[in-house]
Amino acid sequence: MVQRTPRQWESAIDKQIREAEERGDFDNLPGKGKPLRLDNWDAEWGMAYHVLKNAGETLPWIALRKEIDAAEARLTRFLRDIVPNLPGSELARARERYLREAAALDKLLEEYAFSVPIRHLERGRLPQHIAAAQFDAALKR
Repeated sequence: MVQRTPRQWESAIDKQIREAEERGDFDNLPGKGKPLRLDNWDAEWGMAYHVLKNAGETLPWIALRKEIDAAEARLTRFLRDIVPNLPGSELARARERYLREAAALDKLLEEYAFSVPIRHLERGRLPQHIAAAQFDAALKR
């Protein structure tokens, strides 16, 4: 086996890249012809966040926040669109469903409060008495 210097390795790599370009291996890559977007990794965790983002992943507390946002939107739609149009016979079942989903959201909010790195990012909680008051207020509209 022949020992190569770092300069020889670099030229071997350059040769492989040039040959791949000549074959057209890079012709259909996404972003071809566009400038590279250089992210600033000055922060201590910047490189880790960059790798997660490029892999289509995120930090657990950010994913949990998105789940909370979706649950809040579902509850808001339920109160706005469904509750006012329900017949009286269905209200008790709808209230039970709303309180069950609100309790699930409250559990997510509790988990989120323990996972966020900075306290001011917390979202508060949704105790049962507040959820019940929200449901009752939706009936009066």
